[in-house]
Amino acid sequence: MGTNRRRLTRPERTIGLCGLALYLLSLVPRWGWLSTPSARLGDLGRLPSTTGNFNAYFGYGWPLEIAIALGLGVTVIVLGRKLVALRAPRFVYLFSGAVITVLVAVALAQGPTETGFESVRGVEVGRGPLVGVALIPSVLILLAGVGFAKRHKRARGRRR
Repeated sequence: MGTNRRRLTRPERTIGLCGLALYLLSLVPRWGWLSTPSARLGDLGRLPSTTGNFNAYFGYGWPLEIAIALGLGVTVIVLGRKLVALRAPRFVYLFSGAVITVLVAVALAQGPTETGFESVRGVEVGRGPLVGVALIPSVLILLAGVGFAKRHKRARGRRR
């Protein structure tokens, strides 16, 4: 019975892996791009125009940072359940998945707004492809949370 309690369900494995995937995706520098025009430096010549990419922690603000932290938090809860038989209330995953999904959607709608370059003339800032991709693990956490809650409720009903 002790080993059975520590066995992770499929929704829990999905939640743990998606939370970890969301965190790892946040480190990849494809969340947005920044482009600067060439500039004249007087007698010294010109600076060339540049374009660069940035990760999730540059410009998207607190909604995305909280979503990533919550994703990592549910991964820690899943690992805690596996390693030390930590028991979490059944709606923790569902609630966390809903909050993560809403926060990622807010970050997607806002775009990179807090880069510090908004008022600099000629500098362009745009969204990268990973912003939309971040919705996938967050929605999977939400759906797995629903599955975990249903599975947990059915298992509880059988014990009675």
